[in-house]
Amino acid sequence: MGAEAEAEAPPTEYFIIRPKKIRLIDILSLLILRKSLTSYKFVDSSGTAKDGLRADWVTALTLLIMKVLDKIKVPLKWTGIIVEFIFNLFELNGGIGIIWRIITGKLVIPKRDSADFRSMIALIDGRQDLYKNNSLLHYFPLMEPQAGFDDINLLDITAMAAKIAYENPAYIENTVTNHWKMHFVGFYDCWNKFLEEKTTQAFIFCNKAEDADLIVLSFRGTEPFNAQDWSTDVDLSTLLAGKLGLLHLGFLKALGLQNETNFILGFPTSIEMNADKPVAYYILRQELRNLLAKHKNAKIIVTGHSLGGALSAVFPALLSYHNQNDILNSMHSVMNYGQPRVGDAIFKSYVNVLMRVKYQRMVYRYDIVPRIPFDLPPLSNFTHCGKCIYFDGWYKGKVVDEVPNPNYFLEPLSVPRMYLTAWGDLFRAFFIGYTAGKDFKEGIASILYRLTGLVLPGIACHSPRDYVNSVRLAKIENTLFV
Repeated sequence: MGAEAEAEAPPTEYFIIRPKKIRLIDILSLLILRKSLTSYKFVDSSGTAKDGLRADWVTALTLLIMKVLDKIKVPLKWTGIIVEFIFNLFELNGGIGIIWRIITGKLVIPKRDSADFRSMIALIDGRQDLYKNNSLLHYFPLMEPQAGFDDINLLDITAMAAKIAYENPAYIENTVTNHWKMHFVGFYDCWNKFLEEKTTQAFIFCNKAEDADLIVLSFRGTEPFNAQDWSTDVDLSTLLAGKLGLLHLGFLKALGLQNETNFILGFPTSIEMNADKPVAYYILRQELRNLLAKHKNAKIIVTGHSLGGALSAVFPALLSYHNQNDILNSMHSVMNYGQPRVGDAIFKSYVNVLMRVKYQRMVYRYDIVPRIPFDLPPLSNFTHCGKCIYFDGWYKGKVVDEVPNPNYFLEPLSVPRMYLTAWGDLFRAFFIGYTAGKDFKEGIASILYRLTGLVLPGIACHSPRDYVNSVRLAKIENTLFV
């Protein structure tokens, strides 16, 4: 759009926090002087957005977390590169057998773009095959079998797709093609205009190459060593998206927002894309349209874990906003795992009432990510949509509208229980391979990751491993089928 269109666009409510501009003195000032939040230089806002609002200690803590994450972004990235290299070096060379390989000159050096290289997520949970046994969750009412792919466990395939989205394109293609015996369509590495780099990844596959019945779009989630991803998850920045309500600005940017202060200009119906800088929403929308032209009876499922779940929640809403009914009419459902909140009560009503897409999400125990950004009006008005399958015990599930302890640490009485949960998960990790079968055996990377739960329980509960386990080992309460 040109300057004229921009001048004619109606004003939009926006509230933007700039992490790089946050100073420690500002955070102290928020707590002591209680000045209006919009008076600080690290905040950009429209005339009415949060005007006169004074922050509380939770807001100050959120800002401190964003500031710290901004400072450790580079060292955390390099820590991840080194840790993943070392783990892959040992895995590819047979563990302790690496000594013999060094002696014989047969040492295998990991390559990050190879099909056998694993990210930290796959090092924690290396399973690639789909589960051969149908869990009871296959018959969860919102994910009922569909004609044409009634032999596919939809929860298992979405949980696995959300998990392997963290891997490189070669690993994903190998998993889909050789382990699942399905058709890999493509991997998409997409541009974020505001971060000026490719930060959004997704892939698409079909259950077969010809006359497919099922198309799955999976978004990559919050990477363990990516400080920008974690900062996005906790960010309180919002943009008024018309009839969609207030939406999380970071997630909109990840999908391809073009203007951060005006939603109409930010997400026009179509844009001209640079081939080297594909924009997630538009390229994925076109790919789905092309696939539906080829597979006329196919149904679409959108999925993701963590940040990927947030993107898969907003993506169909954007389709609905732009009246892309040819795609929406073929959409079977959205199924997310460990998804953060993405919008306000208006967005919740829009998704639950007006959209014709079944929407559901899964939360494992005290996973911290579904409990952020905080639901603490008037500053933070985020809430969840749809139905939630919540696991409150050893893979014992029930359907809820909202999880217990929705703002995580703000209920002090729950803290002892959270730490007991972390100890219980760690203890179980040593024996689950014997009690549930070798498919569930946990290695050293998974055990080390669970140790983080002894410091911050919600981090350990966020692992895709527990979401895959939840699908495969679910013990169902009767209320699940109400």
